[in-house]
Amino acid sequence: MQTERVDPSKDFPIVSWGLPFPEACVKHMSDTLHTSKAYIIVSGSLSRNTDALQRLESALGGDRVVGVRKGMTPHTLYSELLTVAEDVKRSGADCIVTLGGGSLIDGAKGMVFVSQAIHILSSDRNSRSADYYIEGFDIFLKKSVQLRLDRLADPNTPTELKPAVMPVISITTTLSAGEYNPAGGATNDNTRHKQLFQPPASPGPKVIIWDPELTLTVPEKVWLSTGLRAVDHCVETICSSNPKPKGTVYSTKGLRLLIPALLRTKQDPADLDARLNAQKGGAESMKAHLLEGVHAGGSHGIGHQLGPYGVPHAETTCVLLPAVQKFNARVNAAQQAELVTILWDDPIVASVLEKHSLTREIGDLGDVLDAIIRELGFPRTLKEYGIGRENLDKVAESSLGDICCTWNAISLVKKEQVLEILEMCVGDE
Repeated sequence: MQTERVDPSKDFPIVSWGLPFPEACVKHMSDTLHTSKAYIIVSGSLSRNTDALQRLESALGGDRVVGVRKGMTPHTLYSELLTVAEDVKRSGADCIVTLGGGSLIDGAKGMVFVSQAIHILSSDRNSRSADYYIEGFDIFLKKSVQLRLDRLADPNTPTELKPAVMPVISITTTLSAGEYNPAGGATNDNTRHKQLFQPPASPGPKVIIWDPELTLTVPEKVWLSTGLRAVDHCVETICSSNPKPKGTVYSTKGLRLLIPALLRTKQDPADLDARLNAQKGGAESMKAHLLEGVHAGGSHGIGHQLGPYGVPHAETTCVLLPAVQKFNARVNAAQQAELVTILWDDPIVASVLEKHSLTREIGDLGDVLDAIIRELGFPRTLKEYGIGRENLDKVAESSLGDICCTWNAISLVKKEQVLEILEMCVGDE
């Protein structure tokens, strides 16, 4: 088994690979985290269609599994998160193990965070309406974001929010890379706004386990789209309003691993070496943000709000990323051009770009990303997801409340700016 710190200066999080995931989980629970009671959150598809959960439960043994949750709603609804958090609290678990990707990981981060909120997980829960708790939870999550902003301005800002303490092990099957990020996101059932949250002093999952063979259980569409989400991290941090040299190095390495690996697994899904490279690239995609403080931008911010309208989380990238780059090119064309050169220099990527009638002289970054996304087989318009112009105003208004939009290379602070990007994504009527 091999392990590596995500941040060399910190003990956690670590990534681990080289052992089958059940054995790796047992080892890390006992030897790394010194825990003994796991609450498992497993994706619905893995629990229904594979023996992954049974393998994990068998390896851990009955005395170390105190609860199991099968599946969570995409985009992590407040109501569901609160319900499962109560179950985790009752179970007596001393760690959470996620088996799968996406919303499970955000759910675990949210459960650990909210478990400290006595006013939300209270004994009179049944005497209050669901809306009462949803409203209280919304306030709680927004406090965490404001604290994050206040502490960026003044690291000594006091708070009543306590650090999340229950460790999380993430056995990841997808590539969106949320497992590396302490921040999470959850969706208000009533407003459909996806609210980011930031637990204080939390590394997110402490242990991330890679098992390329396990990823063979993931539908191709999910594997590739979540890989494009990690590509989104790289592109937006390289082309951000505040790129940093070291951050650019991380993101460039991530792209050089990710895009060829995704194209290889599209051609040969059984290529385990390419799958491991994609997992390594996913980790690199987050380092500019985690280690250098470079933020994602408009593709993430608008994408967070498209999700509740029915676009799968990772697939928001497929629609938005090229359009956001075209919008941003008025301020960062030089950065984008450097990235285009890097992509053309990879022979696997170059062959795809040529297939889509691009040349080194013809095609900006938006065009290059469009060709890669199409080659991987994804829709490129909102129309293909059933979203028409009648929805754009609400999406734009909601996007303005997402902090990632303010971090865009051109800060998105007006509805008209977001609408300009969305209009590029609508598709022919």
